Amino acid sequence: MNIVKETTVPTRTLLQTDAPLFDALVRYANSETVSFDVPGHKMGALNTPFRDAIGAQALKMDVNSMAELDLLSHPKSVIKDAQELAAQSFGADHAFFLINGTTVGIHAMILATCKPGETLLVPRNCHKSVIDGMILSGVIPAFMQPEVDDHFGISHGVSVENVAQALREHPAAKALLVTYPTYFGTMTDLKSICELAHEAGVTVLVDAAHGAHLKVLNKMIDPIQAGADLVTTSMHKTGGSLTQSSLLLLQGNRISADKVRKVTGMLQTTSANYLLMSSLDAARRELVLHGAEAFQRLKPIVNEAIEAIELGTHYEVLKNENVSTRFLQSQDWTKLVIRVNGLGLTGFEVYSLLKQRYGIQMELAEGYVVMAVITPADTEISIGHLTAALLDIERTYTKSHVLHSAWTVVDSVNELVMTPREAYYAEQETIAIDDAIGRISADTLMIYPPGIPLVIPGERITCEVIQHYTYYEQAFGSVLSGSKQTGSVTVVKGGY
Repeated sequence: MNIVKETTVPTRTLLQTDAPLFDALVRYANSETVSFDVPGHKMGALNTPFRDAIGAQALKMDVNSMAELDLLSHPKSVIKDAQELAAQSFGADHAFFLINGTTVGIHAMILATCKPGETLLVPRNCHKSVIDGMILSGVIPAFMQPEVDDHFGISHGVSVENVAQALREHPAAKALLVTYPTYFGTMTDLKSICELAHEAGVTVLVDAAHGAHLKVLNKMIDPIQAGADLVTTSMHKTGGSLTQSSLLLLQGNRISADKVRKVTGMLQTTSANYLLMSSLDAARRELVLHGAEAFQRLKPIVNEAIEAIELGTHYEVLKNENVSTRFLQSQDWTKLVIRVNGLGLTGFEVYSLLKQRYGIQMELAEGYVVMAVITPADTEISIGHLTAALLDIERTYTKSHVLHSAWTVVDSVNELVMTPREAYYAEQETIAIDDAIGRISADTLMIYPPGIPLVIPGERITCEVIQHYTYYEQAFGSVLSGSKQTGSVTVVKGGY
């Protein structure tokens, strides 16, 4: 009798040159499958203006979950492999694909680590999504004051000393959230912060929305290297993937991977978009294989641009030596933060001039600054175009005085009267913001971009909040709120 021995096919070692999900999706799109499943456009079967605009191949790749393309909520094949490669590339133990941006990653981090009523230490210049995560989870925020740069009119990261003080004042805190880097590219000493927090038994969460590229930048420390437990990073912002696609990275055993997987499954759609997920896979490969070389090529070009921009003395660029000397932090040079109030103009005015007169879309404006984001997609030509436009603005629009304002930096922490969740569910009314002094906000008033709050649900509205609101609304119309009417705010009914 012949005995047939069972043989197993050895698992192929995954390499960073692979893009398993992206390649599988392309194969399926080119397979000429006849679609009787959703989505209803049937892989772009109809010739429509939308298909003409975005391309037939893009619609062929917009498909539903199936055996050969895996399932995000329970990955077993190509999505699992793509997530493992993402984890390896960042030095993490696990990576989870996010198709609702870093916003959903921040919500997941908070829900995975904190129970209702527990304390979360958080910088005051956190993103709106952190506030929404507090409402969803029922946690109690304990705010830490970031370092304020009055010269540039912006806030940087939270100092090690402020974190240490917060840990002493809140010994029962469950988690600490740090923004690293900040929207303006500044980075606190995250390694020391992680060590302090872990000694106190506190889990470290990092909003690294603007730091997907740090791993491939020379002499930069990314959050996983620094020792963070959970990190959310926007690959779409600086890593090259499609808008709305991000990664949630986990390392260590302070939080279980199963818990994170369960929370992300609750928060994300069961119809995950394959264009977004495959773009994460493809962008990770490009960043690992070519990112370091691309940024190395761009660094001298940016340095020459900075010299040219600063030559006329009306501009000043935020540089590592400034941040290091004054705040003991470091600066990501790919965030080109340009102080423009020496022209006698606000950052909002220069932002508008660059768009309307020169066709240049900047990332943001603040009272004193505009900011450009440099990525591997930039060239000597694109950076030269920005430099030439700034110099032309200097020649054409400079006024005889330097502009100063008392309201360029939000540097106060308001009194927290109720938890954000309590205020959100309380009976509410909408009133004119000028009548809101002393009332308890049921709304988040935030400056967007970058999405930093002036006041959050549960905080008392002060005269200073209203003055900041008025400044930003008049300067740029950039204050967002839940109220439909400009100049109005939603408050807790009867709450004083």
